[in-house]
Amino acid sequence: MKRHYICTILSKRMKGRNTLIFIVIVFISLGVISVVVPEEGIDIGIRKLYFPAIEDIIGYNGHSKLLFERLQAIEEELRLQRYRDSLYTDSLSHYISFFEKSPIRIDLPNNTPDFFNDFFADLDSCNQRGEMVRILHYGDSQIEADRISGYIRQFLQEKFGGNGPGLLPAVQPIPAFSVGQMASENIERYIIAGMHQNQATHGRYGVLGQFGEVDGESFISISTRNTAYENVKEFQTIRLFVGHDTNFTARLTLQGKMPEKPTVTSTSSPVKVYLWHLPTPVRSFSLHTSGSAEIYGIAVDGNSGVAVDNIPFRGSSGTFFNTMDQQVLSSMFQHLNARLIILEFGGNAVPVISDRKSIESYCNSLARQINFLRNICPEAKILFIGLSDMSTKVDGQLCTYPQLAPLIEAMKDAATQNGAAFWNMYEVMGGNNSMIEWVNHSPALAAPDYIHFTAKGVERIASLFCETLMVYYDYYRLVTNNEKLTCEKSPSLE
Repeated sequence: MKRHYICTILSKRMKGRNTLIFIVIVFISLGVISVVVPEEGIDIGIRKLYFPAIEDIIGYNGHSKLLFERLQAIEEELRLQRYRDSLYTDSLSHYISFFEKSPIRIDLPNNTPDFFNDFFADLDSCNQRGEMVRILHYGDSQIEADRISGYIRQFLQEKFGGNGPGLLPAVQPIPAFSVGQMASENIERYIIAGMHQNQATHGRYGVLGQFGEVDGESFISISTRNTAYENVKEFQTIRLFVGHDTNFTARLTLQGKMPEKPTVTSTSSPVKVYLWHLPTPVRSFSLHTSGSAEIYGIAVDGNSGVAVDNIPFRGSSGTFFNTMDQQVLSSMFQHLNARLIILEFGGNAVPVISDRKSIESYCNSLARQINFLRNICPEAKILFIGLSDMSTKVDGQLCTYPQLAPLIEAMKDAATQNGAAFWNMYEVMGGNNSMIEWVNHSPALAAPDYIHFTAKGVERIASLFCETLMVYYDYYRLVTNNEKLTCEKSPSLE
């Protein structure tokens, strides 16, 4: 018995040793092949065989430290720019230099540094006026599940006030880290664009680009998650946006109890709003509806401050806005008090962009979307967040998509020449082949698909965006406060 036990132990050790030897041999073989096979590959008949370099196999290209240092330098530049304690004229020259030369600047129409002033004025006064200032963040899968939008929301709500996750659809098939949703199966979801769209025969989609069609009894349940940012977790105002309704009623329940009846706005507007002001903040509720209607969205907010809406369209290139019903869109934008529209599209167009003609065609379409939105919602500023770096394989080697840089330049021109601002995320990341560095960074800042950010990467890029936006806010405060001081010190005209 003892002899058998010893033999079993020896056998297991031999198996473990053999496995280790096999793994070592495999790695050595891969290393030898990676050195022997040239970068340009080996011709085999009509095909060419490529093999990754050794640094690609081990997942490190020697630039991770350089990326970290560059990001630190950018963040330090933002800190220095925001916290200078010098004379007004000296500070002003530093801001102008930042606006003209910094790689993380926001490109503005006609290079006017006061582009965001009206928006910033609304942020400063919204709590005093008891109003919500709304930012709508449209994008593709890069912002899905409240990515990037969630960080921007928390950052701005901490500074300017506000609560809640913002505007939500009746049916949410893609889980978000901020909010959990359930809806009855008889609510039919229609969406204007994306990979799995179920398009309606009309254009009444509302600002979310989707709606839920109800007919009969239905319910929608919404609750914030523990993983959500702190300001999102509680809210005190709920608004239900509906249209094309017949015999429609809605009641809200909180932990099984029904609060007071909602205030209902019923005018000539194509959108009807059911409003509940709750006496205390809550984290969850249920809506029970009857009758027929198109539900365009549910706004879950605080009483005042900032609201940021996450509106993703997976697989979309963002060229659908001008196909939607203008009356419904305009009405909702007004009800929501939209003051900033962020567009973050283009990634899905990159693989099919092959030449200058296709770049021009896509950017002309983007220009039409920007002008359409400006006409529909003239009170809102429009800011386009440019593409991140994206990698593909060319001759067996990972590199930036060949047409990406000229596409981004054309997108910037399409934005700024049509009254929108543009933030160049590609340049902020580091430009050409920077996505490879973000993937290889430890911890990884981008996913191995070389397109999307990881959670750490989302936090990093969103932080850089928010801090950059605040440079323009600080400039606004500097200029407006100096103007006030000048007026106060000026002699009376009497």
